[in-house]
Amino acid sequence: MATKPKTKSNGHKKAAKRKANGKIIKLADGKARAKKPNKLHDTLISLMSRPTGATIHDTWNAGFYFPVMAAVKIAERRGLKVKKDKKPGELTRYIAHR
Repeated sequence: MATKPKTKSNGHKKAAKRKANGKIIKLADGKARAKKPNKLHDTLISLMSRPTGATIHDTWNAGFYFPVMAAVKIAERRGLKVKKDKKPGELTRYIAHR
């Protein structure tokens, strides 16, 4: 008895390959489609790319209600290096650069 290939809820077969930068998705059936840009991720990158960086409060105000380390991972997946700047008595700042 043959089994059906697993499919996602939208009818596409599960993705076989994904590029790290998230630009192109190649599906298991050989077709490729472009991935839509995420506005929230772009906002986080712009906040963290400022000279003063971004704090947890900045990411929260942008609508990112998750741990700030998730935002750091998003920036790293886009090829940015993120450093953490913690001064005594201040909030931790996350600064992203190329």
